[in-house]
Amino acid sequence: MAANNNPIFSKVGDIQGTVFLNTAAADYTGQNINNQVVFVSDLTNGGFIQRLRFKSGSAANTDAKVVRIYINDGGGALASVASTAQQPSGTPSSSGGTLLAGTYFAKVQAVDQYGSPTSLSTESASVTTTGSTGSISWTWTASTSAASYVLWVGSLTGAQQTYFITSNNTFNQTVPYISGQLASPNNNLSNNVLYGELSLPITTLSTTASTTELDYPLNIALPPGYRILVGLGAFTAGGWYCSAIGGKY
Repeated sequence: MAANNNPIFSKVGDIQGTVFLNTAAADYTGQNINNQVVFVSDLTNGGFIQRLRFKSGSAANTDAKVVRIYINDGGGALASVASTAQQPSGTPSSSGGTLLAGTYFAKVQAVDQYGSPTSLSTESASVTTTGSTGSISWTWTASTSAASYVLWVGSLTGAQQTYFITSNNTFNQTVPYISGQLASPNNNLSNNVLYGELSLPITTLSTTASTTELDYPLNIALPPGYRILVGLGAFTAGGWYCSAIGGKY
């Protein structure tokens, strides 16, 4: 039986924005500073984002552009201010843990004070453990402006599948994994997910006729603190206003 038998309904409308878009973000990660947050879900109960509404600006004509839409997991949205972590090295021990005999490979991400992770470090050389009570002491050079690190470990090169979080540039791995922390580092290189794109048409400034209005449907239940970001592929003089229509649970 499902754990939650109650349907989800919004208790109150939640209309956010309006942000004005005219400067190029020109990325596919959402991490450029010209991407803007247009919706933040309730920090306690989460929220529902129904749609985004784009209205051409009135300052000037616009030429055709693309707008990209991202879902942010509540962590830092912009590029990390920390320097990329250096290659880790591991020293195995035949005691102190529950690692079985085998080879292990690691990569590291630095995370800044805003929760934004860097790209991955280069992979460690293989580390070999023996017996059934092994452990590995991992170390790497500290990164500038790093508040914490994510250490990714796997038993095959390029196939890290579990991670450990530490505030120091060292970590003593005594277990093969921690429950709930099995994932691929490829899913953790950014707090943003590119959800979709929308083509914005050419518009002409007018005092006698309305200009273009576009709706982009989402209909997504967002966890607490998740955000919606939007950014243009290139500069446009007239710009576009973006509003978010949703609800709070």
